[in-house]
Amino acid sequence: MAEFLVKWKIWLLAAIILMVAGIFAFRPAKNSYRYHKEQHSLTMATNFFAKADYRNAALSARQVLQLNPTNVFACRVMANIADISKSPAALDMHRLLAEVEPTTENKLRFAEAGLRYQSSPYPVTSQILKELATSPATNLAFFHVIAAEYALAFRQLDAAEIHMSKAAALEPTNRLYQLNVAIIGLHNTNAMALDNARAGLQTFLADTNYSAAALRALLTDRLAHDDSVAARGFSEQLLLTLQATLPDRLQNLSILKKIAPADFTNQLVALQSQSATNAANVAQVGRWMNGNDLAVEVIRWINSLSKDLRAVSAIRIVQASALDITGDWTALREFCAHGNWKESEFVRLALLAHAWGKLGDLSVFRGNWHAAVDAAGGNFGALANLLDMTTRWQLVRERQDLLWTMLKKFPRERWIVAALEEQYYRAGDTAGLNRVYRQMFSVTPENIEFKNNLAYTSLLLHTNLPEAQKQAAQLYEKTPDNPAIASTQAFALHLQGKNDEALGALKKLKPAFLERPSLALHYGLLLAATGDPAGAEHYLGLARAVSGLLPEEKRLLEGH
Repeated sequence: MAEFLVKWKIWLLAAIILMVAGIFAFRPAKNSYRYHKEQHSLTMATNFFAKADYRNAALSARQVLQLNPTNVFACRVMANIADISKSPAALDMHRLLAEVEPTTENKLRFAEAGLRYQSSPYPVTSQILKELATSPATNLAFFHVIAAEYALAFRQLDAAEIHMSKAAALEPTNRLYQLNVAIIGLHNTNAMALDNARAGLQTFLADTNYSAAALRALLTDRLAHDDSVAARGFSEQLLLTLQATLPDRLQNLSILKKIAPADFTNQLVALQSQSATNAANVAQVGRWMNGNDLAVEVIRWINSLSKDLRAVSAIRIVQASALDITGDWTALREFCAHGNWKESEFVRLALLAHAWGKLGDLSVFRGNWHAAVDAAGGNFGALANLLDMTTRWQLVRERQDLLWTMLKKFPRERWIVAALEEQYYRAGDTAGLNRVYRQMFSVTPENIEFKNNLAYTSLLLHTNLPEAQKQAAQLYEKTPDNPAIASTQAFALHLQGKNDEALGALKKLKPAFLERPSLALHYGLLLAATGDPAGAEHYLGLARAVSGLLPEEKRLLEGH
């Protein structure tokens, strides 16, 4: 994923939180022990955070949230700590912060978290960007930065360049945005534009504030063009800068693994040794090794570490992932069979279920999978993590059940509805679609799209017909020019034998709408039913040409 996304410096976050907490302390005192305890815990949380004592900062922030679940500053502390530790709870904390304080910035932070903690197609990010696309948020550089990274994730280079150029125009003194425009330019297929982008990046090498980012982009460009030798040169320059990070060292290892195996082995051993007392670094190096065909070595290395380090949940997950990669299902089952992985307990249970499934015991698999979902509870991030597992492990039924669990807990997350719709459409399950629309109509009865879809699928299924016909008529009365609603009303009238009236409803639409396969189906059926088989054939042909018809729609076409 593109690394140009603007990150808050940890010291700046701590300073802001401390400043806000200081202002908070000057509020008029309340004669309440609960209030004073909340303030004391908040002060402790911000102090611990400023000292990078994240364990105690998290404990204090949790105490604040137990007293006041809507305390914005405690939510922010927890979100920042979750980001730093790459905790599965990070997505959940950003979601909570965006709910407690629904500012545009917090929503964008939630969108940013979606890019980091969800897999493609990044449904949280997609939903938030769509919601903010017609709001004043488009006047913020940060909106365009997130939109640019989202576009890059799908290789939509033109869109990414447009968004980043807008960010640079909104904040013309921010050189980071200018740098990012040049970075995106490296994806250009035009030789002159590509040379200009490279030349532009070279101008940042003398600036210590931006040289590291420029070097990262230049070495990535060389790797993209299979020039590992030049990439190694840029990588070695990068490692000499003060801004060099562990991911930079890991990328250097990737280059050495390809072109200098002896150097690679020595550097990997050195990095393992340097990381061996830091749990977060061990986990990061282990994840890199798992992703670079070194899962067997991961298991050996982690087993050589101290007992305390091996007990850290993040490291346990890395070790379990290595066992998963190697396909040692018995070892994975034994490794995950005992212990408590604290906030990652749901991961242990899911991996245990996966091992049992691979060993062929489906009943034990199901029991442990249900336990994993129960352990995730109402935590959005944990449930989203499990959802990624169902995709990776191709658990179709479990994915569907989990989406329903999430839909009922988080009905405002419309990407969940879209995921269920896609799954049911792919399976040709009209009853499943009807169930989704009934659930959403019960939550948001004012939403005409859900109401119309509920009516239409009910008509297809011949279920609750009086209710469906009533809903179709109500919607049509209010919005007769809406093609989808007119089509549903026409179908409802057709089922009542009122074909002339139904045909009249569709003829009021613009001719172009009738060419859409979903409308062409019903328009063609009505033409045939009213004595115009020749005119019907064109529209029925349009319907037959598409592959996404539901089984009930296909049956309507039979015999025509």
